[in-house]
Amino acid sequence: MTGASKFNGANRFIGRTALIALAAGIAATPAAAQEAGAANPDDIIVTAQRRSESIQNVPIAITAVTADTLKKQNVQSVEDYFALTPNVSFQSNGSRDRKDLAIRGISNQLNPYADVRQATSALYIDDFNISAATSNPQIVDLERVEILRGPQGTYFGRNSVGGAINVSTKKPVNQFEGELALDYSSFDTKRVQGALNVPIIDGILAVRASGQYEKSDGNIKNINPIGGGNDSKFYTGRIQARFTPTDAITWDFLYNYSKETLGMRAGVPTGFVTRTWAGAYYGLPAGYVGDPDGVGFFPENDNRVNFNRPQSVGTKYDYMTSRLQWDLDVATLTAVVGHLKADVFNYGDVDGGSRDFFYEDLKLTRKSTSGEVRLQSNGKNFLDWSIGTAYGKDSGVTDQSTFNGSEITFACPGGLPCEGLEVTGLDSKSATRYFALFGQGTLNFTDRLSFTAGIRYSWEKTRNDSVVRSNAAVTDVNDRSADFEDISPKFTLSYKANPNWLVFATASRGFKSGGTQTSSNGFLRNEFDPETLWNYELGTKFDLFDRRVRVDITGFYMNWKNVQQTVNFQYNDNGQFRSISGIANAASAESYGVEGSFDAKITTQWSLSGQIGYNNTKFKDYPNALINGTTLNISGRQLVNAPKWTFGAQTQYTQPITDRFDAFGRIEWNYRSRTLSHPFGYLYADSPFWAPSYHNVNLRLGVEEENFNVTFYVENLFKEKYYANAYDKAFYSGVQVEPSYRRIGVNVGYKF
Repeated sequence: MTGASKFNGANRFIGRTALIALAAGIAATPAAAQEAGAANPDDIIVTAQRRSESIQNVPIAITAVTADTLKKQNVQSVEDYFALTPNVSFQSNGSRDRKDLAIRGISNQLNPYADVRQATSALYIDDFNISAATSNPQIVDLERVEILRGPQGTYFGRNSVGGAINVSTKKPVNQFEGELALDYSSFDTKRVQGALNVPIIDGILAVRASGQYEKSDGNIKNINPIGGGNDSKFYTGRIQARFTPTDAITWDFLYNYSKETLGMRAGVPTGFVTRTWAGAYYGLPAGYVGDPDGVGFFPENDNRVNFNRPQSVGTKYDYMTSRLQWDLDVATLTAVVGHLKADVFNYGDVDGGSRDFFYEDLKLTRKSTSGEVRLQSNGKNFLDWSIGTAYGKDSGVTDQSTFNGSEITFACPGGLPCEGLEVTGLDSKSATRYFALFGQGTLNFTDRLSFTAGIRYSWEKTRNDSVVRSNAAVTDVNDRSADFEDISPKFTLSYKANPNWLVFATASRGFKSGGTQTSSNGFLRNEFDPETLWNYELGTKFDLFDRRVRVDITGFYMNWKNVQQTVNFQYNDNGQFRSISGIANAASAESYGVEGSFDAKITTQWSLSGQIGYNNTKFKDYPNALINGTTLNISGRQLVNAPKWTFGAQTQYTQPITDRFDAFGRIEWNYRSRTLSHPFGYLYADSPFWAPSYHNVNLRLGVEEENFNVTFYVENLFKEKYYANAYDKAFYSGVQVEPSYRRIGVNVGYKF
């Protein structure tokens, strides 16, 4: 199929989607118009355009998860609220804070352990970008989580190529209140979380604190005498102060601290060993040749490992922000500044087996400082406008070494033991400075017809200083810098056929900066180019049956150029192990599909919601991909972390049982189709790098009243065996996957 015919096919697909949406909206018009002027008590207010407005009036494909839903679904991490959103996906890299996110198939194809953390989706908490620290922030005491699909460069800035996650915390208020929740579940998992709000000076100063502590034995056990497993401790806390000296000024201060420590990078062996390690360990080609090592392989083994050196894996980060909002009558001035620091560490066994082959020391420290000033018109005028500027610096320092264990002979000169000798090493220091100017204006031609145009100018300069070692010898010294500029526009035309039916069309551009290689390895260019992406979408939002049903449908086509792709593999060079790591630019890729969701109140007691996403994301032209040392033509192949189908549905029935208490039952279901979880899957078609499709069902039963609730739950009710990622380094028993598991628990909450 030619590029033109592919594009025409995508256009036809979006066109049909638009016709379906248009017909549904027309059919809905009479019912919706009946209550056009009525207030909707279940309306969801979002800040996707940096102003508070109804989600049904925002011409963006957006899913908003409210505080009520966060509680009902026991949302604890990013995968929980992603289950409520069509065409999104994630991969876990062995711990809570190490997840790579994908929106509409657009994901970060880069090394998650890079000095400066790159992303293709921005993550903001109260207007501050925390992407450098985590992709999975604290969930406690949140007002709302918004997932915006498609490029969001105007307001969410750099690296929001695929979309953005906009998190709003609950703010201090002028009254004493709080809440406490206790949770106990499988694997002796104990969790306590709570929040406390205290007014300090009546109407002027209030403070709110929240936090969580969780301890678990984990679902994976190490049968080796050293013991352990993926036991974990996680704690996090946030304290905020709100200062309101006048009715026009609101000044917020926030500090957040989080730390996670695990006894291992969560994963069990599959028996599939890639080429380099199959040759080194077994003298065989790649395949299912791994040693069962006393535990066996997934899926028969989903909870045991056998490694002979202790491990410690974790993340620690903290950040502080200050946000000033000043109402100037005709406009509002907002200024945000913040600083964060994050540590990532991996210590101990890295070969994943009972033989003492390799172990690792990795310490990565990242810092980020940024600020933004924005002036935005108030109310609704013929011209609504916003202008602003942003500046920041991200930096990172890596100290990484992989060492030979006591049983290594094949990697050492003359076949002699070489315990403690460094196999590969990296000392690296990187920094990126960035500056942006942005503006957006909306012309409200009538109460129904509006046109929005936005633009962002971006400048970035990146620098890397590094020393690369192989077998204790320096193989490369790097001192490079590069700078990049970009102008990204956005255009949206929206029309309200009636107060409850919105139709919109958008064309927007996304940009992700380029950079320099860590080493001049001879396989790759010294610099890699920026990514750019054009997104075209047509969507509609409408209400049905006196606003008891809310629907949104969007069709989209995305054209992605110079996709940044990680190249990372090891090879045996005459008995010496060499490591190649860098970034290449794929020629081009495309993503097209459709997504829809609905929320319905069937009766006052019964609610039902659902999501559906179809997403075809593939390389258009990539004839020379370097996969595990082999050059392949992967044109037309599916991208990593881009499942074609995502489905979800949730239903809850509530029944009064006394004058105060209600009983409720809730069922949640989600589905994800077969997914490529690692680029090595292009080379090894029949391997764990292709994660199979799966269904997951959760069940919750409980009782509640205004201030008290008890919930019993079973997550992964039918004990479905699946995984979302596979990773390879030096694993003796093969590539490892992070297995699913069933969790049974009870949660008790009290508000005061």
